[in-house]
Amino acid sequence: LVLALAALALRWRVHRLVHRQRQLEIQVHERTCELEEASLTDPLTGLRNRRYFTEHIDTDVAWAVRRHDEARRHGRPPTDDADLVFVLVDIDHFKRVNDLHGHAVGDAALCHVAHCLQGALRESDTLVRWGGEEFLIVARGLARAWAPELAERVRRSVHDLPFTLPEGTEMRCTVSIGFAAFPIGPGQPQAQGWSDAIRVADAALYLAKSGGRDGWAGVV
Repeated sequence: LVLALAALALRWRVHRLVHRQRQLEIQVHERTCELEEASLTDPLTGLRNRRYFTEHIDTDVAWAVRRHDEARRHGRPPTDDADLVFVLVDIDHFKRVNDLHGHAVGDAALCHVAHCLQGALRESDTLVRWGGEEFLIVARGLARAWAPELAERVRRSVHDLPFTLPEGTEMRCTVSIGFAAFPIGPGQPQAQGWSDAIRVADAALYLAKSGGRDGWAGVV
């Protein structure tokens, strides 16, 4: 009986140790996932960051190239959902906001614009904090002909919703937008990469800025 009780006690202790080890493994896995998620997220706005973009964009690009290649092989035009559209969004006169109201208000304005942009996008689109006061939208499966409509919807989402300052007064933010469709040349989908499309979008953004801001320009 004594030996049986000792064996039961040993089994119970081993069971407790195994259970504790499993709990520790689960906690380590959850913590690892949290750290990985944090590394892909902008801490201020909660949006995805550049690292997330660079880790996922190749899959989207390969999908678009494949759709265009298939259409070309079969001698037909690409379907409307075969394109990617890259949209760069820059807050107008953001330095002035920081200089006049302080960086805390500037951070709040960034979060406000991020919220406006999210409301203008589809669930399948990705919104990235690109850097500073600049955001990048990756619109998947959006026909390039609809890119101007997307740009205008994004512009109005910020223009039409004033930002409330801490003292209660309202300030209207505006954004300038540049966009480019990918593949840049539908007939040769592998001739340029996504970085080329973003450079085109950046040039279009500069054109929108030089044209008076609170507007958009792009290449389809």
